[in-house]
Amino acid sequence: MELPRLYAIIDTTLTSQPVDVAAAMLAAGVRLLQYRHKGAFERVHWKHCCRIAEISAQAGATFIVNDRVDIAMMCGAAGVHLGQSDLPPDAARRLMGPGKIIGFSTHNETQARQAATLPVDYVAIGPVYATNTKMNPDPVVGLDGVRAARAVAAKPLVAIGGITRANARQVLAAGADSVAVVRYLLSADSIDAAVREFLAEI
Repeated sequence: MELPRLYAIIDTTLTSQPVDVAAAMLAAGVRLLQYRHKGAFERVHWKHCCRIAEISAQAGATFIVNDRVDIAMMCGAAGVHLGQSDLPPDAARRLMGPGKIIGFSTHNETQARQAATLPVDYVAIGPVYATNTKMNPDPVVGLDGVRAARAVAAKPLVAIGGITRANARQVLAAGADSVAVVRYLLSADSIDAAVREFLAEI
């Protein structure tokens, strides 16, 4: 798959209005976004996913659900993003079929090399920089980690972790096809303005 250069992630720990955030991001030009909810999935989260899937399709954007293959399939998302401890990608592929997108997180060169053999559409590497978006983040990989992953991943590469407008171009230059951004966008006073400025920068 061809990845947009910006991959926006809507983390429910950082916003209580994920649908409104998604709408603002889509209006500002985001064409790849993810819904990330790490707690228990309740009906309200299901409704969020269904609505974001709907407005993403209307905008011609790709919507990914983090972790949950079942939710992604039922709400009409384009695909799912899986971590190292989630459902194995080959099992997810059997459930979702060939028409859905599967992304897969890696945190070092060894995992990135292994991901090249898996039935996934893109590989994520990170955290590139220190981040407090996750409670127990993996060790920082830095730009050298992005370069190492690029050399072995053999698939579209998403870099994630501490990426901002100030460092995004460096990360892309290191070999990432796309940069995943969470806190930098969600903490902005104006999300749509932050998105437009970010897109202009990259």
